[in-house]
Amino acid sequence: MKLKRYLSLFVLGSLAASPCLHGFQNTGVEEIDSTRQSVLETPTHAGNAIHRQSVLFSWIRHMINRGVDLQSLHEEGYVLAKWGPVHPENYPVLDKAYGKMEALQDEPVFIQEIRGPESAPFSNPTGWPVFGGSQMQSGLSPDPGPMTGEIAWKFPNGHSWYASPSVENGRVYITSPGMRSLLYCLDEATGDVTWKTTQDGLQMYSTPRGASNVLVLNDRIVMRATSGSWEFTDPVRHIFQIDKESGKVLNQVDAGRIDYRRGTTSVTGNEQYIVYPSGRLDLKKKPPTTILQDTVVVKRNNGQRWWEFRVGQLFGELVLHEELIFAGTNKGLLYALNLEGGNRIHWVFNAGSPIRTTPAVDANTVVTTTESGFLVALDRSSGTEIWRTQLNEGNARAFQLFSSPVIHNGKVFIGSATNELYCVDLATGQLLWKATSDDWIRSKPLVLENRLYFATLSGNVTALAFDKNGFEKLWSKGTGHHQLFADLAGNENGILASSSELYLYSLNPLTGDIQWKQSLIECSYENGERILADIVAGGGDFQSPPTVADGIVYIGSPSRFVFAMDSLTGEEIWRFETSGQVSGAPGVQNGRVYFGQQGGNREMYCVDAKTGDPVWSSKVGWVWTSCMPDGAKVFTGTVEGDIIALEPDTGKRLWTHQTNGGIYPAPAVDDKRVYTGSWDGSYYALNKETGLLDWAYSSFGGLPDSAAGVLWQGMFICRTNRELCGLDKNTAKKLWGFSDPRKHLGNTVMNATPSNSGNRTFVSTSIDHDGAALGATLYCIDNSTGEELWHYTGAGGWTGSSCTENTVICGSSTERFVTCLDVAGNPDGTPRIIWRTRIGGILEETIPAISGDMAYLLCTDGYLYAFR
Repeated sequence: MKLKRYLSLFVLGSLAASPCLHGFQNTGVEEIDSTRQSVLETPTHAGNAIHRQSVLFSWIRHMINRGVDLQSLHEEGYVLAKWGPVHPENYPVLDKAYGKMEALQDEPVFIQEIRGPESAPFSNPTGWPVFGGSQMQSGLSPDPGPMTGEIAWKFPNGHSWYASPSVENGRVYITSPGMRSLLYCLDEATGDVTWKTTQDGLQMYSTPRGASNVLVLNDRIVMRATSGSWEFTDPVRHIFQIDKESGKVLNQVDAGRIDYRRGTTSVTGNEQYIVYPSGRLDLKKKPPTTILQDTVVVKRNNGQRWWEFRVGQLFGELVLHEELIFAGTNKGLLYALNLEGGNRIHWVFNAGSPIRTTPAVDANTVVTTTESGFLVALDRSSGTEIWRTQLNEGNARAFQLFSSPVIHNGKVFIGSATNELYCVDLATGQLLWKATSDDWIRSKPLVLENRLYFATLSGNVTALAFDKNGFEKLWSKGTGHHQLFADLAGNENGILASSSELYLYSLNPLTGDIQWKQSLIECSYENGERILADIVAGGGDFQSPPTVADGIVYIGSPSRFVFAMDSLTGEEIWRFETSGQVSGAPGVQNGRVYFGQQGGNREMYCVDAKTGDPVWSSKVGWVWTSCMPDGAKVFTGTVEGDIIALEPDTGKRLWTHQTNGGIYPAPAVDDKRVYTGSWDGSYYALNKETGLLDWAYSSFGGLPDSAAGVLWQGMFICRTNRELCGLDKNTAKKLWGFSDPRKHLGNTVMNATPSNSGNRTFVSTSIDHDGAALGATLYCIDNSTGEELWHYTGAGGWTGSSCTENTVICGSSTERFVTCLDVAGNPDGTPRIIWRTRIGGILEETIPAISGDMAYLLCTDGYLYAFR
């Protein structure tokens, strides 16, 4: 099998010099195919190099998602994967890479699935309650794990996608989050692309992500992007003004950084002004700065600053209505600010509870919501309360209780996380009627005459006919398996629903039938399957490692939720919403679940493991990493640089150790110490009772990141500068080091958490995963010497592995497969595959959770997979 794979690669390499031998084979992605033609006609030069490099990376991703083996491209990858634009002396390497890709396009070698042997069911599974399976984070389960590799179930876990389209004169405008695309203009009738605004993104973490609604002006479209985590250049020109007819970027306006993990951003305005919320973010600063959007900024349309005013944390969007700007804050204050003149405040109203939705405004009235369950109407001119109606008692598991309200013909319509939709009289606040929905309603409803449309987190869109006395259900149709967060839009030609799976759907208003759907990220289709040629920009979304306890699987999400599912069926048990992305592993202990978030407020949470009901929250700061419960303490770290211990029952902070950089490695714990690292360049071992420092070890430029250190056989095993080190856990003395044997060939990356079984440690590396996703390799090393025992090309990258006594399971950042291998390998030093399963995409920093005869993994296609 292995020999056949490599013979095929040899043939492909010999064909690379003649890419047109079998004719030009289209990829189905226009930008890739047109650039391929250009390369065949003209050598690369300074005027086209960045574009060609970006498109090549897109083509590589397309091949990965088709399941093609790309080992023949590794030689060029060592050069092209280096951060930033390709150097002029390497332009011929770029052209050679295109030649090899042509050969692969002509005669692709597809990676094959392999099924493992059947085994008897395992009846007494051990949990995997924390990152790495235990407080040591060793990545070892005593259970057998899955042996066949079959997919038992998958659970939808989508992006935090709140971008809603706008429709004008037969055209639909909608933001795109891609590395290669910022905005689509679509034909309203067919969904076909009229034009698109592109960007030549090279590295995911340094490319802005389109994430806002669109503002349609006379001759231009205005949209906004969030920032990449490694995008450090100033000014941050992420408000784009785009020509309406061509899609060409006319101007970019500096709007400051917004962490992409916030999941959304906003901009509004008119022909004279741009209005947007702003915060302060600098993750590379020592220590980092993280301040949520709390300031209203007004600029002229040419980017000239007009005024700004700090109001407090903003979660809903700003509303510009004629001469006033309306802003609702997390402290429950609703501001009406004067657009013109020197007097900023027109009025301020205290609603008495957080406002996390966007107010609705008409000529006389402003309607807002509170998290305590009230709908409130104010006089637009004076801010005087007209009425206040309590619609429900709230939902403690929802950070945002209501959708944003909409005013139509003297009525207010609004949805809720209590599975209800309300119709309220605008003049009196009287509840006219309410309808029950199948799930939470987050999208703002859409009203067309006497028909109302609403979407739920189940992915369904429902139509009602209504009057003041009641309603009649007309239809309810699904748009897919993923959640609908974005506000509905449309007209009599179609109801437009923007899905967290990154599709835009047009539904027939009368029947609910899907008229068309358009991917919001570049792709082609093969046998009805979307084959992505792009990834979302800004940074990784699907990073949360799953945990398992008492028959329940827990997972964080980019959509701001933690989900709990039945481990055997994948059925959702509960969800809990935070204000930012949950990237760490939820830690489980004594019937409670602990997790933080990044991109929103400063809360870390403890919830009931069975119900998801909140127990406490603590204002510790942004927490990207995992939370590690360990008896009488819970350990974690913050993006702001604090290593902290909290009391598990109350969330009270017991001690803090401050560092000079963000804490990203998950903390490992033994009987004496807690071990983690910081973006300041050091690993730290702290007395777990007092927080006092026992030792610190420099990573020599390695910048401890998402690759967590693990405890095994008296060692703290951690990644330094492109090297895995075994340190004496008591003294920090270096016992051995392992480097990727390929690093002398060019660029390689090591940033994945290792795992262990017996005398073997498993660590994965890649040529790159951020731009040219190539060369993921899982190495098995002797953990007494650091010497390589065997390696497998195709698994790992920036995703780590997990072990049983006899097997190691690992996904891939450069192939769409999950592989299970024998830990011992073959007698000749080659890897022995037990099973290999194709899934819907690559993997990011997540690692497998193994429990019983199952394993669980979060994939970038927006699903949590269970394997048996």
